[in-house]
Amino acid sequence: MGKYQLDYKGMKQVERFHEKHSSENKNKADKARALKAQFAQKLTKKN
Repeated sequence: MGKYQLDYKGMKQVERFHEKHSSENKNKADKARALKAQFAQKLTKKN
């Protein structure tokens, strides 16, 4: 095994960290899509 081995508690902390940060990335992408849709609607209203 590798030099840095985690006990059970450490593995759970790492798992929670990855879950937290993976969901943030998805939320950011959703926000970007929503903003793009709003911007497109504003452009069509002006024309």
